[in-house]
Amino acid sequence: MTKSSKPTRAVEVFFSYSHKDEDLQNELSKHLALLKRQRVITAWHDRRIGAGKEWKNEIDEHLNTADIILLLVSSDFLASDYCYDVEVETAMKRHEDGEARVIPVILRPVDLEGARFGKLQALPKNARPVTDWPNRDEAFLNVAQGIRVAAEELVLSQIKRLFESLDKVERLKNWPNVISLGERILASLPDHLPEYQTARSKTAAAYVKRWARCIDESSQDLFGYVQIKTKRNEDAKQIREQILADLNRAIELDPEVGEYYYLRYSMRRLGNDYDYESVQARESDLARAIKLDPAIAEAVRDHQRAISDAEVEPRIPDISPIFSWDEFLANRPSLMKIKERWRLKCLRD
Repeated sequence: MTKSSKPTRAVEVFFSYSHKDEDLQNELSKHLALLKRQRVITAWHDRRIGAGKEWKNEIDEHLNTADIILLLVSSDFLASDYCYDVEVETAMKRHEDGEARVIPVILRPVDLEGARFGKLQALPKNARPVTDWPNRDEAFLNVAQGIRVAAEELVLSQIKRLFESLDKVERLKNWPNVISLGERILASLPDHLPEYQTARSKTAAAYVKRWARCIDESSQDLFGYVQIKTKRNEDAKQIREQILADLNRAIELDPEVGEYYYLRYSMRRLGNDYDYESVQARESDLARAIKLDPAIAEAVRDHQRAISDAEVEPRIPDISPIFSWDEFLANRPSLMKIKERWRLKCLRD
């Protein structure tokens, strides 16, 4: 996986091992240091149990929540009743239920015929015991690379399930849940993947669509501001502040949508005090909106012309006393084009 500029969700790795293999376990931990620094994984083993805590409860808690469980296999590991009868059994049940991935790491030569985990793909390559390699660093490197691949596969699998849930709630127009799932995906997904931008766009759209009921496009004022509509007992000012906060996040996630800036321009009402920064922020939003979507400028101009025309007192036109059908047919006026009222696409489903 290409190095990401943003940390991914760290996969929790649990070490199941015999204390007689602690030196080898420590060496493996050192080779996993880069994965921990990159937050690809977090690693837990029983030496991390704090003073005063019950060791069995701590082990059980991490064993039952870990994403990857490493079985550091040796003759001492197989001889340990706790390792084999408790940790291996729990690990294999979670593996078979699809809750975790179990990876045997063969530390020292041992007979594995009929072992509970014997059919699982083991590390290092070809299940060659670490102590049999001429260079142990190469053996642990191979193990670390295998763990990296497994961790990244787990993350992407979890992200796939989240995307399936995201699509479902999006179809149901459950915008708060779209936002919640979208933010979870963005917190987990490496930002170099194409799905990352998809999640940003979907989440940004949900931040805006959740307020569709409160935004009245049909009631614009002379400056092209869309109006706020509220239910009984709702505070319009408070609603406007909430919409502004969500528009800020939507623009942060998807800064190339002109309508988001136009809506923020509409929400940024100037009070009695026209301070320079407020005016600049409002005008900057409108300029950015028009740059990204020129149709916005045309819509605002049309609306302003319509309001200006309505304010002028209508005048009955003079009627020519002489009417000529021949002249009318020769200079037949073209049909007036009825222009459909511009509507904000970002509020549509």
